[in-house]
Amino acid sequence: MATTKRIEFIDLAKGICIILVVIGHCGVSHDIPGYEMVRMPLYFILSGLFFKGYGGFKKLFVKKMNKLLIPFLFFYLLGCACYYTLKWIAPGLLVTSAGGILDLFNNRQYFNGPIWFLLCLFWCNLIFGIISLHVHSEALRIIIVCVLGTVGYWLGYYGTFVPLFVDVALTALPFFIFGYYLKRSNLLYPNSLDRYNLLFAFLLWGISYLLYRNTNHHLSLHYNEISGLATYVISIVSVMSILYFCKYVKRIPLVSYIGRYSIVLLCVHHLIYRPLNVVLTKVGITPPPGLLIYVAMVTLVLSALCIPIFVRYLPWFVAQKDLIIKDK
Repeated sequence: MATTKRIEFIDLAKGICIILVVIGHCGVSHDIPGYEMVRMPLYFILSGLFFKGYGGFKKLFVKKMNKLLIPFLFFYLLGCACYYTLKWIAPGLLVTSAGGILDLFNNRQYFNGPIWFLLCLFWCNLIFGIISLHVHSEALRIIIVCVLGTVGYWLGYYGTFVPLFVDVALTALPFFIFGYYLKRSNLLYPNSLDRYNLLFAFLLWGISYLLYRNTNHHLSLHYNEISGLATYVISIVSVMSILYFCKYVKRIPLVSYIGRYSIVLLCVHHLIYRPLNVVLTKVGITPPPGLLIYVAMVTLVLSALCIPIFVRYLPWFVAQKDLIIKDK
């Protein structure tokens, strides 16, 4: 059976992205300018870059069930099980704004918080899948996505809560479709302009930095908070800078490895660093901001060690094998 050759620099970009996610949750991101403007947009743009319609909605739905929804449900339930077990063993030890197994329908906080992205990306794929299957005009597709993105923006602006992160999916659609159309450029493949990749990376980062310092902007996709006309521009330009840099570097072994299996780190790191923080606090250790990087490094290492375990023994729950097999 033929296999599709991996694009190495995309794995590197995914690795950088998941590292940003982990260190952010460990509290390191406060010292990184523009951190929130790039980490989640990078994920959505990379996802849109490899969007496929699979020839019909049913096939697309099953495919995204296997790759996104089933991992989400598995790690959502695992997070609940870990929380309730810890609550039973040591009541009051873990303080969280998550409330219970029904948080899925009435809260933005889950016991395994970062997996919200999988659910949100599931909706992005289905929404854009419907658009791409039924709307053949490229201009009309873009208009529809912009309208839906605007709906998501206003839902966030008025603080309207929509269950299951559907509102965030609408807000993130412009990033997703940007990645989809970026696929038509020469970025993914070797070309004559590759000699300038590092120059492009620095120029784009300089532009994003100037916009970041001199415009009104705010982005927190988890809470569907976005403001300032420059926000989308800053995020997209920053992401392009990272992609050109990654294409220049091509591969950093460990970073590329965790990028290839970034879904594992996304789904397990919260279940590692939260108990780690509890243990440190219990023994009277509260790391100052300058030492949080060590907590992040331990979390990254332990999360990376989970990759071969999940890939080998639970591949259906980390998007490596399909749990639902649909007949051709």
